[in-house]
Parts: sequence; C-alpha cells; structure tokens
Amino acid sequence: MTDIAPRQLHLLTFSNTRSAGPWRHPDLDNSTAGVRKRLIEHVRTAEAGALDAVFFADGLNYGPPQTWAYKITEDFEPLTTSAALSSLTERIGFVVTGSTTFAHPFHLARQLLSLDHLSGGRAGWNVVTSFAKAAAENFSSRGVPDHDERYRIAEEFLDVVRKLWDSWDTDTIVEDRARGIFNDVSRIHVPDHHGRYFDVKGPLGAARSVQGQPVIFQAGSSPAGSAFAARHAEVIFTGQGTLDKARAFYRQVNESARRYGRSVPPLITPSLRFIVGSTEEEARRAEQTAYEYFSPEYQAGWLLEVEVDVTGADLDAPVPASAFPESTERHQTALAGYRALATDGNPTVREFLWRTVNGWGLSVTGTPEQIADTMQTWFESRAADGFVLQHAWLPGQFETFVEQVVPVLRKRGLFRHEYTGTTLREHLGLPVPPNYYRAAS
Repeated sequence: MTDIAPRQLHLLTFSNTRSAGPWRHPDLDNSTAGVRKRLIEHVRTAEAGALDAVFFADGLNYGPPQTWAYKITEDFEPLTTSAALSSLTERIGFVVTGSTTFAHPFHLARQLLSLDHLSGGRAGWNVVTSFAKAAAENFSSRGVPDHDERYRIAEEFLDVVRKLWDSWDTDTIVEDRARGIFNDVSRIHVPDHHGRYFDVKGPLGAARSVQGQPVIFQAGSSPAGSAFAARHAEVIFTGQGTLDKARAFYRQVNESARRYGRSVPPLITPSLRFIVGSTEEEARRAEQTAYEYFSPEYQAGWLLEVEVDVTGADLDAPVPASAFPESTERHQTALAGYRALATDGNPTVREFLWRTVNGWGLSVTGTPEQIADTMQTWFESRAADGFVLQHAWLPGQFETFVEQVVPVLRKRGLFRHEYTGTTLREHLGLPVPPNYYRAAS
C-alpha cells in the first residue's frame, strides 16, 4: 500500500513595491537603487523561508491621475524584474502577470518560456484579462472589451500560448554533431492557429520547459472568471474575506473542475494581509504605524479604476451611496467585494479606504501563533490550500513573518522545512502536463 503524503500549505508573497503610503516611512529608501535593494532582500528572505514563489501583480498604466501625487514611481515590469531576480536565487518561483487583452500570444509565450528556461523551470503566469480604460489607451485600443468577451479572448489566447510552448517535444533536439543536425524537424509542432481573435503560425523556437510548461495562475471570481479558472487554472489567486465565503468558493471551484473532467483541481490561494508582532501589543503598534503612513488620497484615486468614486468625500463621514455605479460590464466581482467592505459596520470613508488596501481579502493582525492559527483553520477547513502573503512594506514585517510565523507552521506539520524540488511545479505538487500535441492525438 502506498503512503499518501500529507497535504502541505503553500505560501507565496507579493513582491510589488507600489502601495498606498508606506514609502513615507522614514526608514525606507525610495530611490531606484533602494527599491531594487528592497526587492532583492525580499526575494532572498522568501527563498530562505522555502516559500513557493514571489507573485508580481501588474497594471499596464500608471493609474488614474488622481493617484500620481501620492505614488512611488519605481514599480518595475514583472518579467524583466523576475528574470533579474532569478539569477540571484536558486529555488524560489516567479509568478508574473500577463494580459490576454493587450498582449499578443506569440510575444508573451516567448517571454514566459524564456523566463522559465533562464530560471530553471521556476516560472508561473498569472493570466489576467485587464479591465482598466487607462491601460487600453496605452495600446492603441478602441476601448476595453466587455467582461465576458475578455474571457472569450483569454480562452483562445491561452490555447495559442500552450500550442507555442509545446512547439518542441521532449525528443525534438537530437544534437547530432557528426551530421550537423540539431533538431529533428519531423518532431517540431507548428501551431498554424487561425481563430476568431488570433492568427499565429509558429513554431516558437525554444525547447520544452523542464517543468513541462509554466504554471497557470488565474484570479477571476465572476461567473465567467470562475468558469475559466475551473477549466484552465492550476492555482487560483482570490480575495476571500471570511471563512464561510472562502469554503463556499473552494467547494464551487472543485465541483466545477470535476465537471470539466479535471482529475487534479486547482490550488486555491487567497490573499492574506498580515501585520505581525512578537506580542499582541507589538502587533497593534505596527498596525497603527501602517495606518499612520497609509494614504487615503492614493487609495481613493486608485479605486476610480473600478468605478468606485470617493474622491473629494469627507474622509470621516460614512461612505456615500453615490460612490458605486448601479451596474458595470467590466469588473463585477471587484465592485461586489468593495460594496461589502463599504457596508460592513458602516465605516467612514477613511476606514473603508484602509480596508481596500487588501482588496476584499483576509487580514490578520497578531502574534505569530495567532496568525498561524488563522492560516491553519482556513487550511484544515478546506477554505484554502495556501496563501499569497501581502504585508504593509513596513521595515522588518516580512522578515518577522519568515523568522517567527513559518517556524510555527513547520512545528505543526503544515509547511516544509526545506525545498524538495527545483521547479515551481515541484514546490506546488503539480503534475507535469503532457505535450499539447500528444494529448490531442
């Protein structure tokens, strides 16, 4: 009888430096060199803790003009940043965001597979459909397609990318030095794709990844987004603020994945914003510090991208009903989440904006044991398979998590003591996908 390995928690961490105010902290160096140094230290700390991956969100514009006065400049492009950081690390994975609305399949497929090879099989792609009008204006676009249309585009885009990634089979490279033949051309797959949205001949001139293909992440929670994730995602990044909602989402995704014939359902990794202290008092002091440096003006400007408008509102008055549109075709899930934050407990505008720093995900402030307790409850309740960690970028917060929370999780048998593999798939316990063309034959 084969022993079944115990289920293990997965931990990823956000690595973006753009945020709502912590740059104001006197101990932070906000020069380009300072931000670069902070990123390197963050990724090395994550690897020292044996975390699965660092996660780079992205926006293809600098944001609404209302945010510009309050916002740190250096928020490096994810693919370039990950390629640079991969050369300074050995095991940690890199999950980068790439748009199916404004990128082209051939170009993005090539970039992602290049990152995967350069990192030794440690790349993941966070598939996004991009809803910001300001982003569309940077790509000679006529506007943003409606919500469900964006997911139809994403379906075809992902299909093309997977075909391109598998242009070379595992036995295509023969490297026959005597005859001077490097590739067996009979084993090169040419996608020759002609669809509704894309025409791509191919092939992509690159060997297949050591992990098969980069890992597919996805963050959709709307009906169309959830269906897309259930069909295609290997890891789902989501914002779930309560245990009950998270458990319901987890069940829904697993049931949908089974209906689509998937034997391995996606891993579910909600966001977790933490503020940690050795004692409860220390944690509360850190939270107060984060609140002091938080910029409500920046956050109010950023929310304009999802049609939530509290700019100019009295920060100490209740959130006005007029802040939300009656309906939207572009970001249904986001609006529902922010509405819930604005009505739960009747917060002031300032309190509402503080809540939105973590979207509508889980937030925990406390000691290492208290944070570990929450994570364990969600994990064992099948509300999460792991978490994408988001911290306030206060000096020492992430280091404290790795030094104090991770050992608690290890002591409870929830998290690895060291890496047992070298690729992102191995960290996540995901199977290597079969070659696209062999699977289709």
